[in-house]
Amino acid sequence: MKKTKTLGMVLMLGAALLLGACGSGSGSSSSGGADKTVANKDKPVVWYNRQPSNSTDGKLDMAALTFNKDTYYVGFDANQGAKVQGEMIKSYIEKNIATVDRNGDGTIGYVLAIGDVGHNDSIARTRGVRAALGTAVKKGGNVDSTPTGMNSDGKSKVVKDGSLSVGGKTYKIRELASQEMKNNSGATWDAATAGNTIGTWSSSLGKQIDIVASNNDGMGMAMFNAWSKENKVPTFGYDANSDAVAAIAEGYGGTISQHADVQA
Repeated sequence: MKKTKTLGMVLMLGAALLLGACGSGSGSSSSGGADKTVANKDKPVVWYNRQPSNSTDGKLDMAALTFNKDTYYVGFDANQGAKVQGEMIKSYIEKNIATVDRNGDGTIGYVLAIGDVGHNDSIARTRGVRAALGTAVKKGGNVDSTPTGMNSDGKSKVVKDGSLSVGGKTYKIRELASQEMKNNSGATWDAATAGNTIGTWSSSLGKQIDIVASNNDGMGMAMFNAWSKENKVPTFGYDANSDAVAAIAEGYGGTISQHADVQA
């Protein structure tokens, strides 16, 4: 019964969004012979799953999000989820430090698959990983989410080397490489591109790669299946896709669940 009520709420919200988006050319609507009209500016608007944002820098469109008093967003807190993902990776490193540093050089190197440089969720997740691991650099008051490209020498200006003390020893944390996973057709969050990219990264970086991080499980699982699983490198994603959850038993490091029922 509880699920039925929840579904009903979702359907009602969808109807509200449709009402807000499909006004007549005159900017008003009426039904059932009623004389009352509702201007577009007074209609409920519901943003679902993704907050409206600038496609270049990910900055939220506050005019759209506060269109009127009946404007709502149904979805997950991007910053909260991003923070949890970053802390999950840091915690894993701390608990498994004896085996994480694969080449024993005292540097924990990670690579990062970025979904879409202009997507506010992708930006938040990139920032969350960097903030938790101490590799974040501030730009305009926020953590820079720009991809580094290759950064094996640690000279990138968009990230810095972090540090983590475990068991009386201090380790350097370095973002070795990151890029937007966009294919030749322009599609972002592309799993196939991520699978190919981890091959390129591993050829250049080898055992310097100790951790693989991804803005979502689609890209994360592509990298895991292509390289990480065989080389026993923990990979962390986002979304709690069923295949990613199942892969934890095979060495997938972890993932974040955006609980659909709770959102609804």
